[in-house]
Amino acid sequence: MWKYVLLVILGAVLVRAQFPRECVTPEGLRSGQCCLSPRGLPNDECGSSTGRGQCVSISADRRPHGPQYPHDGRDDRERWPIRFFNRTCRCNGNFSGYNCGRCRHGFTGVNCDLRVSVVRRNVMQMTAAEKAAFINALDQAKRTVHPDLVIATRRYQEVFGPDGSTMQFENITIYNYFVWTHYYSVSKTFLGAGQQSFGGVDFSHEGPGFVTWHRFHLLQLERDMQDMLQDPTFALPYWNFAIGGSTCDICTDDLLGDRSTFDANGISSNSLFAEWRVICESVDDYDTLGTICNSECPVSRSRVTPGACPLSWSPSAAVCQKTKGHVLCPSGQS
Repeated sequence: MWKYVLLVILGAVLVRAQFPRECVTPEGLRSGQCCLSPRGLPNDECGSSTGRGQCVSISADRRPHGPQYPHDGRDDRERWPIRFFNRTCRCNGNFSGYNCGRCRHGFTGVNCDLRVSVVRRNVMQMTAAEKAAFINALDQAKRTVHPDLVIATRRYQEVFGPDGSTMQFENITIYNYFVWTHYYSVSKTFLGAGQQSFGGVDFSHEGPGFVTWHRFHLLQLERDMQDMLQDPTFALPYWNFAIGGSTCDICTDDLLGDRSTFDANGISSNSLFAEWRVICESVDDYDTLGTICNSECPVSRSRVTPGACPLSWSPSAAVCQKTKGHVLCPSGQS
């Protein structure tokens, strides 16, 4: 029986480390190299002085695309990540991360040689306290800026900004990064102003890596949340949707949120998710202007019509207080 991780239905999903904050400087991008020391030491690229990894040239598949994709060379994601970086870290053994400063999934310890057990449970069998802890952890991830990674708000052609040195990258929270990487990988190919973007294929779903790619993406979110919580045993639960019949048994205020009594498309105000904002809703703008996902709307129980995000909407003062100083907090709020 198929069992899907609960988070699939929360996100509107890769790449292992999209844009490390330390590497997206004008000098870093122009050099094409992202090989940093995990300890910030000189002559220690990728932790080479302690055997964690080494800086290597990236070898991307240069075979021609099939006839399904006739726009060779037009998209930043082709032969990823060559357009941005051509030298990155290759980690040894159980070391992992963009600078080899982390451990592979399932390992922990200074030398990444200690196995850690992660128990994935049915969310419907968790106690009230366990459900609350899980939902609160999600909310924390939604509001915690990712410690290592940023997102691009423009294509590579415009990523250096109008003056050539104002980098077009933004901070993003841990949970929103989980959402954004999916959007970035499946969005259409921008062909230029006045031209219809190409969406015949995307860079995630029409290939043999589809199932394992989604698994890795969820594991990456889980790992980021483990680091955030400082708990290597934290596990995303799963939801067995087959036992609910025609009823959404997780659509309750202690889990994903009941239906609002005031708005047919809204989430109950008793749900923590009623205060959330979703990203990547202005799809038409992204396709016609060539910008990259960088807008937000309130969470809805049904998909928001592209372009329908109410510009006047802003989070409550309490929510803004939690995110004060964060890119998600609208100007004028404090």
